[in-house]
Amino acid sequence: MAAKNFFKDNFVLIIGLALPVLLMIGFMVASALPASGEPPKYSLVFSINDYRSNQSMPISANLVVKNGVLMAQYTQLKDRNNNYGSYWPKLYLFDAKTQGVRELEFGLPNAADQISGTREEVVQSTKGLKLSTELKSPDGYELSDRYQHRGLFNEIFFGWGRSSSNSMISNGSRNVKLSPDDGRTYFYSGQAQFIGWVIP
Repeated sequence: MAAKNFFKDNFVLIIGLALPVLLMIGFMVASALPASGEPPKYSLVFSINDYRSNQSMPISANLVVKNGVLMAQYTQLKDRNNNYGSYWPKLYLFDAKTQGVRELEFGLPNAADQISGTREEVVQSTKGLKLSTELKSPDGYELSDRYQHRGLFNEIFFGWGRSSSNSMISNGSRNVKLSPDDGRTYFYSGQAQFIGWVIP
């Protein structure tokens, strides 16, 4: 009887205390729900610029897609002796089946120091892949530099709800981080450079 009277006399107070707790639980459940939309069906080839501070690079490399094939255009650098601290592309493949990212081999070509002018070659690690340079994949995904929303709950109670710390591919509300399989490499937003979607 005493408990019944307590709830009756303090109904407004109990509701006032319980409502924020219920809202917090609701936000946490909503944040844990999977994103809407289908997962990506097409793999992506992209690159980043790798800074090599102590390595002299005799050439530069420009990656272009021609008729679905990834080509490397190697160009002789004018000052080979003072070219310490150069950028060299690192190639990566986002695998749609595993949702993981692995590095593709792309080093200096044979006889790199003998290149005069410009030389163009097929990138061997992508030789069996046909690439489309359409910015959107056939299923609507694109390489995204936009912020990833971390949830209304975090934004209200902890003061943060967005993060620009990771490159991703996006389709509407669904975001898939580009997370390398080695567990050590980390792609910041805007670091990944689009090359092409792998198509049949």
